[in-house]
Amino acid sequence: MRILTLTLMLFASLTLHAKPISIMSYNVQNLFDTEHDEGKNDYTYLPLAFKQASVEVLEYCKSLSNENWQKSCLETDWNEGVLKRKIKNISKVIKRYNWGKGPDILVLQEVENKKVLKQLVELGLKNEGYKYISLIEGPDSRGIDVGVISRFPIVKEKLHLVNLEGVAKKTRGILQADIKVNEKIVTVFGNHWPSQHNPPEARYIAAKTLTDIATSIDSDLVIATGDFNTLKNETPNGIDEVIMPAFLDAEKQALGRCKTLFAGTHWYGGKWSSLDKIFILKNYKNAKVKFRSFKIMARRFMFGPIKWEDRDSGEITHYTGVPQSYSHKTLKGYSDHLPIAVKIKL
Repeated sequence: MRILTLTLMLFASLTLHAKPISIMSYNVQNLFDTEHDEGKNDYTYLPLAFKQASVEVLEYCKSLSNENWQKSCLETDWNEGVLKRKIKNISKVIKRYNWGKGPDILVLQEVENKKVLKQLVELGLKNEGYKYISLIEGPDSRGIDVGVISRFPIVKEKLHLVNLEGVAKKTRGILQADIKVNEKIVTVFGNHWPSQHNPPEARYIAAKTLTDIATSIDSDLVIATGDFNTLKNETPNGIDEVIMPAFLDAEKQALGRCKTLFAGTHWYGGKWSSLDKIFILKNYKNAKVKFRSFKIMARRFMFGPIKWEDRDSGEITHYTGVPQSYSHKTLKGYSDHLPIAVKIKL
């Protein structure tokens, strides 16, 4: 009987180790807490009562160059109730992946700090087995960072700064998280490159920074994921010229094997683009990347209509089937990005 019990335990252990792990990347669009972080321009995402009583906040909001930004800064009431619903909505999306289990490793962009990342785990993902988190504060002026949530131990974390001196203002760093999975080390680089308000050179420098670091890592598997903010037609192109020689693009690998992928991960002005990517360093070992499992999560409840106003002409166009950003007024919506995911067998 004892031998049978040990045999069954061994079989169960081998079965567990044979299961593939999943990794998801999701730009959750402005996941801020409700408190001001010193030195950061997080004034839009504060409770209205606090803002109306602060001369500093009011002066900042009125100093913004864009009229819509001013209005949002002055009128948004980002209170605890609004934050909790945002967490609930985002968690709904995350948990819909992998038959309701969610991913094993989750890389998030536009998270303000470790406090709100913990709130996401404790309030929205409490029973999903996420025991480990990583977020290191970077130099972004608004205070947004990249975070990692994992069911497996994070044994090392490091923030790599991107030097944009003379090219653009300071940007988010590249977060490195070394994760121990089945006695193997998976190194995950979380990225949120400079936005399209910055020149292509800024994203090219971010690409060089990432590639130089990643190719020097001796892990069983190296993954670079996140919001790369890079369009196909921009020059220089950090994705095409720097990343692709060293990495495999999970989406392109999947396209070679299946014909039905969603149009993109981000919608803007009537056009789709795949700003969000998962890259696998080509020299991986002791792993099998299941590229056919790559998917852009596009659940029906995540979409809705939008009224789009052209900033130059003022022309208004009505669109349908657009990712719904979260509204502090209606408490509905999720993010303007769609999450992406892939499975890997170690």
